[in-house]
Amino acid sequence: MKIIGMNKEKCIKCLECVKDCPANLFFKPPTKAGEKREVFFNDPYNSCIKCGHCISICPVKAIIFEDAEESYEFEGVKTPSSLINYEDLMKVLRSRRSIRRFKSDPVPKEDIEAILEAMRYAPSATNAQLWEYIVITDPQEIEKLQKCVIKMMKLARKALKLARIFKIFLSKSIKKLVSDPATKISLDEFLERTNNGEDRIFYNAPVIIITYAPVTGSKIMTADDAGIALTYGMLTAQARDLGTCWIGFAQEALNRFKKNKKFFRIPKKMNVNGVLIIGYPDVKYYRVPPRAELKIKWI
Repeated sequence: MKIIGMNKEKCIKCLECVKDCPANLFFKPPTKAGEKREVFFNDPYNSCIKCGHCISICPVKAIIFEDAEESYEFEGVKTPSSLINYEDLMKVLRSRRSIRRFKSDPVPKEDIEAILEAMRYAPSATNAQLWEYIVITDPQEIEKLQKCVIKMMKLARKALKLARIFKIFLSKSIKKLVSDPATKISLDEFLERTNNGEDRIFYNAPVIIITYAPVTGSKIMTADDAGIALTYGMLTAQARDLGTCWIGFAQEALNRFKKNKKFFRIPKKMNVNGVLIIGYPDVKYYRVPPRAELKIKWI
């Protein structure tokens, strides 16, 4: 999207664009008594972050832009709180569960596209929208990623033995991890159940979405952006009777080994920020569980 300027005939000089532009690209020059007040748009250094706030806030659609879809208006856009009340929103949020039991039914492409469409509207730092996505529905490709994760877990199990020998040289947090008997038990259980044919990685989900983005310079916020975008996707999936789960092991396997990125044509300089599985849940939940109280400091 590119902001071109103002439609002078439509503009009513309300100055809302001047007040709301985060890059301060709209301005009203000082005028003397009797002179006509005008609002201008000027972006000599290409500072516009294309957030669209000016388009959204103009009451008369005076902002001229190109290379983008038409702006969208609907009932309730002026008062978002009227779309869903707090109690209903909390029910939606609290009823979301991480699903690890899926039916074998395939997910229609239109449902996957609806989830991706929701992710498109997630906020990102400076509206950079740097995320890219891979959607995997081919069972052979899913199996390929499974093997990458299993190989990583086997290496972790071997490394655990060496780590216990040389733990004197390890950081305090890593030392605690390798000294904890639960680490060995969980790795052994995972590998045993995997060897017995259980899918302990993707839980037979028929769809995987991988998101990745650059991580250098001013782009360090991309991991946070991905978390927001995938949350949008999770809630959209729930609204379409689908379940989701964020798979950290797969994310780690892709980032830790360059050849795994190469398998899925992810550029070397990109960091995988999330791996989400999607499918029809093969489980019903009857109530929402409790959560710990937040640790808050009021200042």
